Amino acid sequence: MVQRMRMVKDELLGKQLASYILAESLGHGAFGSVYLGKHFLLTQKPPVAIKVLNTVLNSQEEFDRFFQEAVILDNLAHPNILPVIDANLYEGYPFFVAEYAPGGSLRDRLDQLDGAPMQVEEAVTILTQVGAGLQHAHDMDVVHRDLKPANILFNAKDDAVLADFGIALEIQKTRRVDEIGTPAYMSPEQFKGKLSKKSDQYALGCIAYEILTGQQLFISDDPYIIGYKHIFEAPIDPRDLNADLSPAMAAALLKALSKERDDRFESVAEFIQVLQSALSSPRTGQKRTATRQAKKTNQAKKISHTTQAEAQQSIIDTNPPTRERKPAGPDNPVTLPKFLQKHKQNPNATRQPTRQMDQLTPIWNTTSGLQDVYYSEATVANGIIYAGTFTTNNDLTGVARHLRALDISTGEHLWSYKANGGIYAAPVVSDGLLYVCSGTRQGGGKIAALDADTGEAFWVNETDEPLRATPTIFNDIIYVHSEHAVYALNVATGQQYWDVTLKAPLQGRPMIVNNVVYISTERGHCYAVDAERGQKIATYADVGQVYATVPFDEHVVCICVYNDQLYALDMHSGATYWSLPLENQITNEVEIEDGIAYISTEGTFATSTARTQLLAINLATGQKLWAAYLRNEISATPLVVDGIVYLTTSSQEVYMLDTQHGKLIHSMKMHGGRVSRPYVSNGWLLINTNEIYAFQLS
Repeated sequence: MVQRMRMVKDELLGKQLASYILAESLGHGAFGSVYLGKHFLLTQKPPVAIKVLNTVLNSQEEFDRFFQEAVILDNLAHPNILPVIDANLYEGYPFFVAEYAPGGSLRDRLDQLDGAPMQVEEAVTILTQVGAGLQHAHDMDVVHRDLKPANILFNAKDDAVLADFGIALEIQKTRRVDEIGTPAYMSPEQFKGKLSKKSDQYALGCIAYEILTGQQLFISDDPYIIGYKHIFEAPIDPRDLNADLSPAMAAALLKALSKERDDRFESVAEFIQVLQSALSSPRTGQKRTATRQAKKTNQAKKISHTTQAEAQQSIIDTNPPTRERKPAGPDNPVTLPKFLQKHKQNPNATRQPTRQMDQLTPIWNTTSGLQDVYYSEATVANGIIYAGTFTTNNDLTGVARHLRALDISTGEHLWSYKANGGIYAAPVVSDGLLYVCSGTRQGGGKIAALDADTGEAFWVNETDEPLRATPTIFNDIIYVHSEHAVYALNVATGQQYWDVTLKAPLQGRPMIVNNVVYISTERGHCYAVDAERGQKIATYADVGQVYATVPFDEHVVCICVYNDQLYALDMHSGATYWSLPLENQITNEVEIEDGIAYISTEGTFATSTARTQLLAINLATGQKLWAAYLRNEISATPLVVDGIVYLTTSSQEVYMLDTQHGKLIHSMKMHGGRVSRPYVSNGWLLINTNEIYAFQLS
């Protein structure tokens, strides 16, 4: 099929489709190729755009559906929807003939602005035109489902028109949702396979955010990370990126970008009406945003004038900027109680690194053998490395995922276990058994118990949703979780003791302290569940996102984020002991070692991961011990071993900092795609990409 389509594309230029000669290639995309067409006879006719789709139609049912969609598109006639002139087939390949839009696309105009926001009045004019076309489609029960700047064109009158309705969905005819869309503009529910008119509103909100701030809402090369951000992370306040926006304008954007569909506007028309009203609202916040813009400019200048030798040292900055925030949590922080005061000083937290990184010796490496297939974080027990494989390429549906066992000294392959889906997290070894989680969005999840020496399966349990996190073992019970459920199983037999299913997605992994499982959700609620019986003990409403649960003597303290504040909450008394402002969102799980929390946060600006932070926080007092700033986003939970913090970034870098001051000790650039969280123990350092790299630490 690929070879056939390539041949068709190569031969199309100069050919006649319907009444038009394909005179020029205008571009190629995921769904097809676009050509400039000229009438074969009537030379005074204006040129047209012809889109040839990549999918060949083979059955009568597919033919009928294509022509039904063509009729729907013809019925969508509106001044702000690109008119479809004709639709037909060429050797089984469907194509559409549409009016040619000589003004280019909104993507072209944003690229020309080079990260600067568009003038507010011009932006609202474009959004009003797009919104009018989109509302018209919704009134006819048609959802676009791939709304993005590249699909917004400008006609000869320089009016914005919506294009690419050829992949739209008529709600009344079908509820089937294919995996279609552009991750940067997809709604949280679309990543979960659900779609509605409000998904289009969310996409329009993403576009509005981008043209009004100059920054995309969320950025990553990995579609899974993009999806995670859309589902879980709050956007940066638009006024922090553009001082010309009024509070009313920013509020309208954030409402359209609500995670829950019911929290958005009732219609696109209402969203546009609020944006238009916000034009006359007073604009404030210039002082705050000017400070942030100055930081951005200075950072860019600093990088551009840094030599390669200096760059390795300049990525770390222990003098972080600060800004004022309101106190967090339900109460203002109280006087530090005695049980926390005695934990204020912790000599272990500032110990010197016990290893010299110039003695890092590469021993061996082995590859996964497939492009776009990567190794998970590793686990090591009794001289054997255990690591699973997963893929980020949705097209590799037939690729087998395996748990592989390798000799740590030589990298020799010992055995492998074929899983039902990707293995994204480190397995766990306990009492001779290896526990591994896997899954896919379509096929659900599995937790398997294997013989750690041979790979023989002892038991396997299935779940409705994929399992993508490392399991936890406590008192002979293994706890695993998916997006909406927590399961407790017998470690020896796999017998299920209990499960808890939540309507809202979980925020991070469940945490077990003093025989209680704390389960938090992205809606800001936390539930305390008996670890053995699964009975709910308590509910904590509106505590924010819970990132850690820490025992202090008889007390249990949760480390939470609420209204951009990191704070310590006593789960028994409800008291807030300390509060610390956070400049940006936390990006990974929090690593806790010797009473210190190591927290990674995203970059200051949405189009750049510059000034990504790693914070070291004293859990007893909330004191910020140090902050390190990196050029690229931290891609995995920090690892702390023997006085060294190990970090990986989205640019395939590995950094090692000392826990005492956050100073850079060593760094290296890896190859082979995304880098999983390192493993360090017994003098070995393992770093996994689509290869496993084994180093010895002297």
